[in-house]
Amino acid sequence: MNIFSLILLLSGIFSIGVSAVIILRLGDMIRWFAITMLLISIWALAYGFELSSQSLDTMLFWIKIEYIGISFAPAAWLWFCLKYTGLEKWINSKTAVLIFTLPLVTYLLVLTNSYHNLHYKEVLVDYSGPFPLLSITIGPWYYINTAFFYLSLIFGNILLLVRFNNADSLYKKQSNLLIIAGFVPWAFNIVYLFGFRPFGHIDMTPYAFLFSYIFIGIGLLKFDLFDLKPIARDKVFELITKGILVLDPKERIIDFNNPVLKILNNPGHSLIGKSITEVFGENHIIDSQIKKREKISFELAMDLNEPKMYYSINIIPIFNKKNVFRGAIILMVDITSQKENQNKLQQQAEELRKTNSLKDKLFTIISHDLKGPILGVRELIKLTNDGVISRDEFFDILPEVNRNMDSVSVLLENLLAWTSSQLKGEMIEKSVFNLESLIQQQFSLFEKTASQKGIRLKMEKFGESDVYADKNMIDLTIRNLISNAMKFSGANDVISVVLKEKESEVYIKVKDTGAGIDPENLQKLRNKESITTLGKNKESGTGLGLLLVQEYIAKNGGKLYIQSILNEGSDFSFYLPKFSANQSKPDKNDKVSTPSA
Repeated sequence: MNIFSLILLLSGIFSIGVSAVIILRLGDMIRWFAITMLLISIWALAYGFELSSQSLDTMLFWIKIEYIGISFAPAAWLWFCLKYTGLEKWINSKTAVLIFTLPLVTYLLVLTNSYHNLHYKEVLVDYSGPFPLLSITIGPWYYINTAFFYLSLIFGNILLLVRFNNADSLYKKQSNLLIIAGFVPWAFNIVYLFGFRPFGHIDMTPYAFLFSYIFIGIGLLKFDLFDLKPIARDKVFELITKGILVLDPKERIIDFNNPVLKILNNPGHSLIGKSITEVFGENHIIDSQIKKREKISFELAMDLNEPKMYYSINIIPIFNKKNVFRGAIILMVDITSQKENQNKLQQQAEELRKTNSLKDKLFTIISHDLKGPILGVRELIKLTNDGVISRDEFFDILPEVNRNMDSVSVLLENLLAWTSSQLKGEMIEKSVFNLESLIQQQFSLFEKTASQKGIRLKMEKFGESDVYADKNMIDLTIRNLISNAMKFSGANDVISVVLKEKESEVYIKVKDTGAGIDPENLQKLRNKESITTLGKNKESGTGLGLLLVQEYIAKNGGKLYIQSILNEGSDFSFYLPKFSANQSKPDKNDKVSTPSA
């Protein structure tokens, strides 16, 4: 036994033990690294026994054991690199046969070398040194095996370099360590092939292998050197649709997945090394929440993209066993669609509330404002028939009855129009008509009442007044606005209707100098809420007319603007589109369907 063989024997036994523990304790991927270690250990152990042998037969026996490691270690290394770099399409039986066939042939040729001398042309014992050493003359197959040996090494290391060239520093260190572990022993082997050998024959390659692999093996077991497996990490990141940011203790990004780039509108750019403030800006809520060092969830609106997006943010701090902050994980989930659905549901709930409120008001109107006057007329007729009320008394009451019936008629017309507007698929029949003529017709309807109340009606016209809209809707709109102005105006008040031609629209304003609207009711009207007030002569009102006006104007592409000062008067204005000359004139039967309000 000499020092060279003793070192190999002791380190080989230790390496076998480390390899066995790794194979039993760690996953399939790292096991193949351990199998490579095990094959190198077999090579080293057998070489140690060869160096302590005294006869040629004993040396040749141990060479046959050595070649279990020498033949199959390069193939095991290459297989490990394929698995470690995630090239699953190559991990199949065909590839295995391709990789392991040549090592098997090499080993069989070594076992039968005495019959063909393809691997070794000649083997002798050299007794000139301090201990007997095997002297070999290389055969043709030896070169083939050596070529496979180095091609396996080079190809495996290329896979590692290409796969982890752009990885973050943690995974790059792992792959670099593996590459060094492979290259250092091969460098010793090249030196051996060029003839630089102790005592002319000793191969230092197994020594280099053993010390490199023992170092990595201890790292695997004691320090979890490869506990974070990059391919496993990549697969998890690919499967997770949430955006993930991993931060170090200084709140710098050390890892992220592709969805984050989409969220941050930062395609193709690496975020590694950037701080949270660089990504999100100073004093951002995410930065302030991370500094709390506690698990927290919140919703965040981000306008990095158009339109605005909504995200659910989860911040998970990471602490070591000593409760020292080691970083954080930020999960970002796109909840824009859920938020939009939630807003729609809230909007629908609010619309339903308003509709129910309006329907309640409708039933109140029917039961009170319609039922009361009609029952009153019926009772008046009955009392007259029964002789309780004389003919002269009946004719004295008749003007008041007539006014009540006028109010009932207007109310009934508005109710029917409102009910029609609520029907799904209501048809808007747009046509070209003249607003001036329509307003003159409305003035003729209100002329007598205006005269009785001492109100002056006037119209101011600037330019043409032909518009393209639903005539019936606009007719009812103008009638309601004038009727409303009449109700809240008295002696010496003026009701003006202004028509002003714009470029593509006609501006309409109904203005009065009457009672005006108090600020609270004005705000309700702007929010499309109904109000009930009495006119200057105690005329009843339901507020339904103005709601109908707002709805009809909106359906014809306009919006009602309301301005009012209490005790000074009110302005109701809106715009309607003109008929364009380059627009095809609609057929009289042309109808436009709109959804219910």
